[in-house]
Formats: sequence, C-alpha cells, structure tokens
Amino acid sequence: MKGKYIAVKLKIWALPIMVLALSTVFALPVLKAEKADANAIKTVYFTFDDGPSAVTEEILDILKREGIKATFFVIGPSGEKTDERLYRIAAEGHSIGLHSMSHDYDKIYAFADAFIWDLEYERSWIYSVTGIECNIFRFPGGSDNAVLDKWLIDEIKEKAEEKGFIWYDWNADGKDSLGTLLSAEQIAENVLSSDAVAAGGDVIVLMHDSSTRKTAPEALEILIEEFRAMGYGFGKLG
Repeated sequence: MKGKYIAVKLKIWALPIMVLALSTVFALPVLKAEKADANAIKTVYFTFDDGPSAVTEEILDILKREGIKATFFVIGPSGEKTDERLYRIAAEGHSIGLHSMSHDYDKIYAFADAFIWDLEYERSWIYSVTGIECNIFRFPGGSDNAVLDKWLIDEIKEKAEEKGFIWYDWNADGKDSLGTLLSAEQIAENVLSSDAVAAGGDVIVLMHDSSTRKTAPEALEILIEEFRAMGYGFGKLG
C-alpha cells in the first residue's frame, strides 16, 4: 500500500493527523469535501449508512430545513420507493456513497474481486437513477472489523484505489447499528462523547438511516444544535 491510506486516501499536503484512541475508527475527509461554512474552523460531516428508507426522508427534511448537506452511503434497491428516495438525495445536493448492493458479508467479502464487482454494480445502478458516477464508498462493518482478515481488506483497498475509488470510515459513532433501538439522546451522547469531538478537529459522524433506525432523525436535530453551539460548520464528503 506504500502508506497511502489512513482510513481515507491522504495526500502529503493533507491536514495534520491527531492520534486518537485505538478504539476509535479514525478518518479525515479528502480536501475536496465540501464545507458549507467557509468561515468555520472545524467541520462535522454527517454520514448515514444502510438507506435509503422512509427514515431517510425524515432526515432529508431536517437537512433541507437547516441548510445542511450530508453524505449517504446507500445499499442496493429495497422496495419500490428506493429509486425515488435515491434521486431525492442527489437532487437536494447531498453526496452519495457506495455501501454494497446487499450488505451480505458472505457474498461481498468472499474475495477481493467480489467486493470490487459489487461496488461497480452498485455504481451502475446509482448512475442509472441519478446520473451520478459515485467514487466514494464505505466498507460494510468498517475497514477495521473483527469479521474480516486484514490481508483481505488490504487487497480490497489496493484494487479499489486502482479503480479510482476512495473509502471513508468515521471517527464519531452514534452506535445505532446494534439490534437495540437507541434513544435519540443516547445516539447524540455517543457522538458527542467521542474522542474526535474531544480533540476539537473535524468530525465524521456515523449514523444509520435504515427503516428500523426511527430515532435517527431526532438524534440528528440534537446534534445539529450541539455542533452549532460548539462552532462547527457542516459539510459533505466526496
């Protein structure tokens, strides 16, 4: 890999990296990530995995009202309104990222090329709906998880780079992917108590907008208010 990746692809002129606790999955946005407030000295990037769903529509309503752009790492079609919701994400100026067609670990992580093929298949679907050719993605489970061997992740990263893909993890986790439905307050507290927020730099927030994550919209409202009070601007990846 020649040291080209630390959670996302970094150039030598990227911002200095602060060392976070090992328990935190660390990521910095590439420099072309869009900041909504050029005067803000630090930026929060809201990212949502596993949609789109009816929950996505609620989240989009909030983002539109607040004038904020976010990033949606979507999975493949699920239900008749998927394309409509995907198109709305794009039409309202948010970033769309790849998160696999199925989120089925046995299929997408069978071998490195299986993962790349899946990304390309999903990119074709998204392009057919939105006219956007996505080049950012997030590993289902993150790039550092207990399910996968490191050698497989490293091989996928190399092949993804060759194809022009850029991958993102996160450094502030709402921890709302578990089976138990967390309250909006708990999701917000999980994010705000992260090492990334304590460090005072840019923050990439992981939340989920699948149909079962019904408290995510309220958590987003809490976080927007809290981050604004701390002087953060908002941006999207891509």
